[in-house]
Amino acid sequence: MYFAGHGTTAVTMIWCLMLLAAHPEWQEHARAEAAEICLGGATLDVDALRRLRIITMVIQETLRLYPPASLMMREALTDVKIGGLDVPRGTIIQVARSMLHQDEDAWGPNAGEFRPDRFANGVAAACRPAHMYMPFGHGPRTCIGQNLAMVELKVVLARLLTRFSFAPSPRYRHAPVFRLTIEPGFGMPLVVTKL
Repeated sequence: MYFAGHGTTAVTMIWCLMLLAAHPEWQEHARAEAAEICLGGATLDVDALRRLRIITMVIQETLRLYPPASLMMREALTDVKIGGLDVPRGTIIQVARSMLHQDEDAWGPNAGEFRPDRFANGVAAACRPAHMYMPFGHGPRTCIGQNLAMVELKVVLARLLTRFSFAPSPRYRHAPVFRLTIEPGFGMPLVVTKL
């Protein structure tokens, strides 16, 4: 539980910072929003967190491209037929979330691109069908920590963006590694500048 509560959130924050460093226009939009809402170091209460629309879209898009848990596994409790395929009872089914999250039939031809605006009208409108977005799982086994993770990500990202700017390091090599989480294979060097 400790890993699920902190390791996945930490790796999501790493990917958020990398994507914002690679897309300075989104970094500036998110920074402006954070600066307005966190004016003078104001407390980020529930109301303030709800108003962080751009930061929420950035986090949702990061979770789409780099879901914190790369695989979802389920066991067939009975014999079942899935799309014409017979699945016997006891079979373990693995779903690669990142494959679902970049399926062009669900997300459109720009499925592989960082486009936080796809979440401008909420998760349900971002793709068809809406259940193709499942960074925290789906159904009765949805991650119980998803709300805590989103609060942590919003607070930390808003605070970081009001204090620092992030740029890609020339040493960065993009090499996502699929383990329990999707991690940067060679670390995440960034150029961090105090504002």
